[in-house]
Amino acid sequence: MKEQSVGARIAALRAVRGVTGAELGQALGLTKSQVSKIENGTRKLDVSEVALVAEVLGVTLAEVLGVSRKGTLALAARVMSGPGQDETRPARRRVRQLLESEAALSDAVGLRPSTLSTAGATVMRRAEVELLTEGSPVRAGTRLAGIAREELGLGRAPIADLLALCERHFGLNAVVWPIGKAVSGLCAHGVDVALMLVSSSYPRGHQRFTGAHELAHHILRDPREVIVETDVFMVRTPAEQRANAFAAALLMPVDGLHEVIAGRPLDKGVLGELMREFDVSYRALVYRLADRSVRLLSDAQRDTWLAQTPTSVLRAAGDLTPHDLTTPDETRRLPPRLWMAAQQGYQNGRVGLGVLSSLLDEDPDILFARLADAGIQPPRRS
Repeated sequence: MKEQSVGARIAALRAVRGVTGAELGQALGLTKSQVSKIENGTRKLDVSEVALVAEVLGVTLAEVLGVSRKGTLALAARVMSGPGQDETRPARRRVRQLLESEAALSDAVGLRPSTLSTAGATVMRRAEVELLTEGSPVRAGTRLAGIAREELGLGRAPIADLLALCERHFGLNAVVWPIGKAVSGLCAHGVDVALMLVSSSYPRGHQRFTGAHELAHHILRDPREVIVETDVFMVRTPAEQRANAFAAALLMPVDGLHEVIAGRPLDKGVLGELMREFDVSYRALVYRLADRSVRLLSDAQRDTWLAQTPTSVLRAAGDLTPHDLTTPDETRRLPPRLWMAAQQGYQNGRVGLGVLSSLLDEDPDILFARLADAGIQPPRRS
């Protein structure tokens, strides 16, 4: 194996896991200096050490060795093989269903992989050139959001449909599903395939923040094939801090915040208006306003506002429907490209009901009747 490339991958995986060189060395029975030599490619690893590195970092041997696991089905298998499967199993299972369905559609109807737009490719290239996986995570995440807004022509306006943006510009297929609260989001990406799952068992603002968070991992080419988020707000590693900074700055640009506030003092009315305008959660908004790049709230003011309930703030702002921002909506959304291909394939007889059943996670008999009622049927056999 190529020691230099393996060492570089270990360094990258260690960084996203938030493990120091000394901590990795202690687990391996090596000094920090020896770990540094491994990561620089000047010290060889034996097979047992590679296996132990994978175990300590919670990744696969393939990820450590940089073995390309091509294909949607390979990624589907990887999704189910990760650690900590008990509470996260429903989310992993749902992603596996979607990936297996995409593989079936590729074979049956020639569904092509998602691609980047020209603007999306430029964002990813600039992120790589500017080394945005290094340095201060918060500054890097904020900078990446600025690049994305610039290249995608978003200006200071709120993003109306974040998931469509992910799919159109970054080839990141988005699924929203009520999978419970054990997992906020999951990003699975590999060669020619990328999918994120967002739990709609959380309110809409939380969903949007999770989606933007997962997008950051994808844009920055996170070396982990499968990234499971249990709580996007309780983060400690640089990779997660970077993704949170990106999500906050992408959804709530500084210029846009100032434009809505228009010099007014921050009271419940203004905060409620900001929540509705940018379609974000109360917690995310308050933290964003206290961020050093915004500086509209002090840390003490932030903590005081966090003691308020989102519903009371929205009601004080005269919002007549606070529940749609504060309660889970249990949305079910599939990537349009997958559903359209499946439906068309079903109607022309090239795709069986099982693929649609897997996509929708629905009983085949119930689904058959529901589709028939909507006029969606396979061709009649002569």
